[in-house]
Amino acid sequence: MAANPPDTTTFEPSHTLTAADFHGSAGAIFELALDRATDGYVGIDHDELEMDLPDAPRCRTTWNAVRDSLSWVDDEHPGAWYHASLPDASAEFRDLWSLEDGDSGAFFLHTVVLTIDDEWLFFAVPHHSLCWLNAPDESFVDAVDDALAKHRACVLPEKTRVEWTGDGRNYSISGTSLCVEGGRLRTRGCYGLSNLETVRANEDERTLSLTWQPNPIPGAVGRALMSAMSLVYDPPERLQFEDEATFRDAESILREIIEKRDPTV
Repeated sequence: MAANPPDTTTFEPSHTLTAADFHGSAGAIFELALDRATDGYVGIDHDELEMDLPDAPRCRTTWNAVRDSLSWVDDEHPGAWYHASLPDASAEFRDLWSLEDGDSGAFFLHTVVLTIDDEWLFFAVPHHSLCWLNAPDESFVDAVDDALAKHRACVLPEKTRVEWTGDGRNYSISGTSLCVEGGRLRTRGCYGLSNLETVRANEDERTLSLTWQPNPIPGAVGRALMSAMSLVYDPPERLQFEDEATFRDAESILREIIEKRDPTV
């Protein structure tokens, strides 16, 4: 795999990170993956080095320090792929990862892939707060769960865990999302479960009442974006079930996600 850049379009994750704090939680997983990986690939957006943003000088300094330890692999928009063997270049990859929480750094460090020989293990796109795993065994997932215990985060199996029909709509819980077919203004909407705050069950009516964070995108910019998105960001506040078993399954899964993500709740 070292001779070519990874084809991330073919990646099928076993688990996906859902987190209130992407930087801390993804960093904890990155460290675990780095200790196991045999090769590392990084997609660099060179244009970010020219940006007039507070962390751009740090990106330039870090890149100048690590560049000679990496081998160019291929050019690809918006920059280029580089490769290094691990653990020889682990320090350099840690230095690069330290940039991902910056305004320029999250885009400069466009993509990070860690592999074990020919199999990918860790895939992250920092500016999308995206982190996927291709877990080689349950021991790795257990180690990730332990590492995330200090963070408001968890990794969820990417497979569809439950699906049902209610109120004339099709619902499913898959990976880190609750998806609805037949939502307002569009035929399908998926809502990140990192924003789910509480679940309240009504056993007599066989319904689940959900509360969500008011602004899944933090800060003033988030408030402005959410105002513009209000017509399409419409997560369901009530789920109706036709049978007891599915009702119980969905309740259990949603509560498990909240408890794993925030054990203090």
